[in-house]
Amino acid sequence: MRCVGWVRGLSVVAILVATQCGASAQMAPDEPDAIPDAASLEAEDLSPDDVSAGDLTAGGLEAAVAAELAGGLGAGGGARLDLAEFGPGGLDSSMAGIASYALFAPVPSSAPTLRGGSATDPVLLFGGYDVWRNGHTIYSGLHWAANGLDHDGFVIRLSISNSAERYFTPRRTYVTDIFRAAVMPGWRFKVGAFELKLFGGPDFEHHNLTPAALQTDWRGPHLGLRIGGEAWAQPIPELMLAASFDATTIAEGFGFRAAAGWRLLDAFWLGPEFYGSRDELSRQTRFGLHMTGLQSGPVQWSAAMGVLRDSLGRDGNYARLAAQIRP
Repeated sequence: MRCVGWVRGLSVVAILVATQCGASAQMAPDEPDAIPDAASLEAEDLSPDDVSAGDLTAGGLEAAVAAELAGGLGAGGGARLDLAEFGPGGLDSSMAGIASYALFAPVPSSAPTLRGGSATDPVLLFGGYDVWRNGHTIYSGLHWAANGLDHDGFVIRLSISNSAERYFTPRRTYVTDIFRAAVMPGWRFKVGAFELKLFGGPDFEHHNLTPAALQTDWRGPHLGLRIGGEAWAQPIPELMLAASFDATTIAEGFGFRAAAGWRLLDAFWLGPEFYGSRDELSRQTRFGLHMTGLQSGPVQWSAAMGVLRDSLGRDGNYARLAAQIRP
């Protein structure tokens, strides 16, 4: 299932509007390594030499990867990424489950820099792009509030994303391409300078693993339940605190983000952010610097960059650029 086009189209809506307004905010981190496209890898013919008999037997993928790691990385590497660490879900789940919507929560609608709309605006569009050396995610979504974005009451969050991750062994490169979509009704609470949104609803994921001949428990479509929350607080006008989380029953995925920022030049917040995620098989932590709330016409921008640690040894840097708008 290939839904990249739909995700890409929706996620750049805010960015296109900003371009038409003639202003933008740019971030230029070190360019990560190019990510192989899953479609191009799928198009390559797999010869019998590319897929061993062990790859196609029950538990064969994990056993083959462990054997390759032991041969290519030495006994220490093979022990660190052995069959027990990959678990019953296989390589597909260990690569895929750590991407969480908690990382991509928009700036709350009550943030004072979000201009160009009224308190009764019912819709907030958001989208962005996240990249690191072994993966990337493009995402988009919207909040619809029955009583307006700045008032308490019923709210619905729709979100979609498409992510690709790669994993290397001495014999081949594996690529996991995952489409996610969630429809989560919820409620917005606001007391003074504190805002909280809580959500819950059906979750859908479609996992595609390359090479296509390999079999794993998490290949194909899966339905589940996702819950999430977003919080924003300003103890004083110059200080912001934000947190978000979400969890899904698919591969027991979970993610949490916390950030703080100080108001600079009365234009944006700048400060540290921390992100942690896990599923039943893998874990990832990130620590970086974020810039939040830079206004460009009707569009509000955020950006972040930092370092990450991955339980599969795929450490490196990450960067993120996002935008949101009240249409």
